[in-house]
Amino acid sequence: MDWKMVVRRLPAALLLSLLALVAAAPTASADHRHDGDGGGYVDDGSYDTDGGGYYDDGSSEYDNGGSVPVTTTAPADTTVEQDAPYADDDTLDPEPAPAPAPVPVLPTVPVTKTVPGTVAKLRTDGKAAIPRGAPKRVQALIAAANQIVGKPYKWGGGHAKLFDKGYDCSGAVSFALIGAGLLGAPMVSGTLAKWQVAGGGRWLSIHANKGHVYLEVAGLRLDTSPVGDPTRRDGVRWRPVIGRRAGFHTRHLLGL
Repeated sequence: MDWKMVVRRLPAALLLSLLALVAAAPTASADHRHDGDGGGYVDDGSYDTDGGGYYDDGSSEYDNGGSVPVTTTAPADTTVEQDAPYADDDTLDPEPAPAPAPVPVLPTVPVTKTVPGTVAKLRTDGKAAIPRGAPKRVQALIAAANQIVGKPYKWGGGHAKLFDKGYDCSGAVSFALIGAGLLGAPMVSGTLAKWQVAGGGRWLSIHANKGHVYLEVAGLRLDTSPVGDPTRRDGVRWRPVIGRRAGFHTRHLLGL
């Protein structure tokens, strides 16, 4: 076949298309490589004939010192984070003060005038059984107090007159002391706080300040206040001993 004749007969547009294909063929057959400044995989020309595309041999400019730095992943930190210990600020949340030990209810004995020993006992009627081993003045004081035990509280009671319908704290203490021959006339609590000798006695102790007074004798307490008494009953009563309360002065008589 005379190819020259064929070429002459082809239209000019088709001829130009054929020339363009011939010129592009060498470029397609050359090795495919990325621009060295652009990075990426290097194509060695091998092609997966199974239809999977170009075969990657694993080489990369990222691994061969290319312009794009290699990013490495740090190993996972397996350290378990723990919370810092909680600092409890006692100034913000103070602990409550411990409750005072409960005072047991006084045991009672049947109504009797005296009991053996040196300790007075609370009778079932609220009065005190007098200990036969106590000094005579102590026995007399308990007997006198028994006369007003159960009387209600009355402010100023026992001061204007010795025998009254009710008694306040100093009136009740004064009545017992007068009945034992230890005091000549009623005194207010502030005066009793300075009376006789400082400190507690073996048998009798008077605890007083300007606002209140009570006495403890032979194991019982004569008081109009229910402080330290589980019964919480008001008025003149025998109650459990509690010793000297804060803010009180303790006095006693010599020999007692």
